[in-house]
Amino acid sequence: MAIQSRTDEELKKLALDIFSGHVFTDRHLQDPHDLTRLFMVLNFLNEENLAELRADPPGLIYEYLSEAGPRSVNGLPSFFSMKMLNQADTEKMFKLYEEIKAQFGKLAVPA
Repeated sequence: MAIQSRTDEELKKLALDIFSGHVFTDRHLQDPHDLTRLFMVLNFLNEENLAELRADPPGLIYEYLSEAGPRSVNGLPSFFSMKMLNQADTEKMFKLYEEIKAQFGKLAVPA
């Protein structure tokens, strides 16, 4: 269950989509227990997949809000799917995010 590396263009698009509010990430959570409540697919991983995630944990778990289920949990979206970034890509993506944030400030970014 190795997490595939993303291209620079994919990381830039993700950074822009997070900035513009189209993506929900594990960083939005205040309670770590909400991770399995909101990204429900994590509850269905087998022991082998869990061992792989523990050995090489993702840097970021996220999903597009357009993929949210019909119900919320404590006012937060819930998902039956998820995407992950590896540690190195997460670091690159957040650098791009900070550049976008510095460039656009608090202005809304066109979708």
